[in-house]
Amino acid sequence: MRKIHRELLWACAFVLTAALLLGLAARALRPVRSSYGATWAAYLAEPKDSLDYLYLGSSYAYCDVDPACVYAESGLSGYVMAGPGQTLSQTYWYLREALKTQTPRLVLLEATALHFEKYEAYSQINVGYMPAGLNKLGAIFTAAEPELRLGLLFDLYFYHSRWSEVTLGEVLRALRGAEPDPLRGFTPVTGTADVSAGGQDRAPQSDAVYQENLADLLRIAGLCAESDISLAVVFHPTYSQLPPATRQAVQADLQEKAPEVAFYDWSEDGKRMGLDPARHYYDPGHLNRDGAEVFSHWLGSFLTAQAGDAAA
Repeated sequence: MRKIHRELLWACAFVLTAALLLGLAARALRPVRSSYGATWAAYLAEPKDSLDYLYLGSSYAYCDVDPACVYAESGLSGYVMAGPGQTLSQTYWYLREALKTQTPRLVLLEATALHFEKYEAYSQINVGYMPAGLNKLGAIFTAAEPELRLGLLFDLYFYHSRWSEVTLGEVLRALRGAEPDPLRGFTPVTGTADVSAGGQDRAPQSDAVYQENLADLLRIAGLCAESDISLAVVFHPTYSQLPPATRQAVQADLQEKAPEVAFYDWSEDGKRMGLDPARHYYDPGHLNRDGAEVFSHWLGSFLTAQAGDAAA
């Protein structure tokens, strides 16, 4: 009997050791993510309950919003917890995970994803870099392509081939504990596209796709309401934008289904904010570094004014 017990203990120890080594190998081989969204390691390094707001969305959020500029104008501390091409079903799980360590007063959601496809080809990044746990599992099985699930559950499936190219510096960086990111999720991009010739409308998705995305947005609104967090749904001052009628329909749906949610359509307000179409756009959909600075200072002033109105 003792021999059987010893063998079972050795077997358990072997399995645990193998799992630990495989986990370390996966962590070492997966590229460190420090920009262009899904920056979970840096987010989790933020002091607990230190953020006043969270900014969610896709690249329209992490390229346009510089929390340092917002803070300079408003004194509000925030983080852009967004991801490339991030769908609203993924954003829901992002918010659930983000609220485990922070209790913001406000969540801002850049809502162009209401007219994204169900999958936008970035699930490996958006879901794969989430911290392990129930929220990641929820995202894997409800917000990611089924054919990606094996790799999302086991990182080595995606990254095992990097063993021949990964450097010692990359390995040490991956295994070392993350530090807070001074950019707080913002990714500045350089380069200028002259969009002064005029805008270009994004084609809306079908009503069926929109209704699915709207349902996910309402789940986000419900989560904010449960946590006593204000939610603001916004459209940024881009030149590649949804048609006015589509944006108006979004506003009407929110007023009907979630009247507690604030809605701000800034699509046409770039010049009023100080954005120059010849200097401040990286492309028709994203602001460059200088444009993000202009927009973020304006946003800080806007949030200050909104807070003042709420207190009055």
